[in-house]
Amino acid sequence: MKKILVPTDFSNTSRNALFYAMKLADALKAESIDVVHVFLPETAGEADFIPPVAQLMESRKEMLQTFVKDSLAESEPPACPVRHEVLVGFPGDELAQASEDYNLIVMGTTGQSGVLEKIFGSVSSSVSQRAYCPVLLVPHDARFQPIQHIIYASNYESAGQEMVNKVAEFNQPFKAHIHFVHVKRNKDIPVGFDKVKEEIFRELFKEGEPPFAFDIAEVANDDVAEGISQYADEKNANLAIMVTRHRSIWQSLLHRSQTKRMALATHIPLMVLHLD
Repeated sequence: MKKILVPTDFSNTSRNALFYAMKLADALKAESIDVVHVFLPETAGEADFIPPVAQLMESRKEMLQTFVKDSLAESEPPACPVRHEVLVGFPGDELAQASEDYNLIVMGTTGQSGVLEKIFGSVSSSVSQRAYCPVLLVPHDARFQPIQHIIYASNYESAGQEMVNKVAEFNQPFKAHIHFVHVKRNKDIPVGFDKVKEEIFRELFKEGEPPFAFDIAEVANDDVAEGISQYADEKNANLAIMVTRHRSIWQSLLHRSQTKRMALATHIPLMVLHLD
């Protein structure tokens, strides 16, 4: 997790995500944090009106510079350089493309209604589906805490070698207790849970005993997000992790709602990992 990207819309939610990212960067020994604001100039009035893009860019750059300066003044000195940049385009597209150059995206998400939910909420769910790196969604009221308990939303698809290894790799700096949790719904086709446990055990002990504690549990709840959230509360978890598959743009439009619901249901940060 050497390079961290933090998108901002200048809201308190995105400021909180930046505070979280700076604390996390220290724990991960990150090399840099890039704060990025993406905006799309809109025409107004007559169809032949050409917006002064250069002037808008300068205005947004000043806003971003002030946002970063004020944020740094309100926090402890970061452990790595904090840079900032303004991009022009559709936020979801620009952030997904930029993610190829980063190891982690940290962005805010909120359960509140209104403009922020309609715009920034949809961007966060879109980016979490389409990004080329893990995406950490930080609720608007979440504060960084030492990561001691991680809930991994382990369905039967995501218990394989690649994802277990990714979770274990992320956990190296923290040595947190990982709770592999599968939420069993009544409508699900029964699948052998013992087989899933064997796969997880095999991967974790492949190179000897893992350097962290873990357990594997199956809980019953017809709402996956609610089941994970309740289990996280019981274990006093500091972070939840879920898996999504990379999808085409049309598929992501159909499936991003699951990620968004999960993000809004959990009041702790949610990391989205990808199966390629």
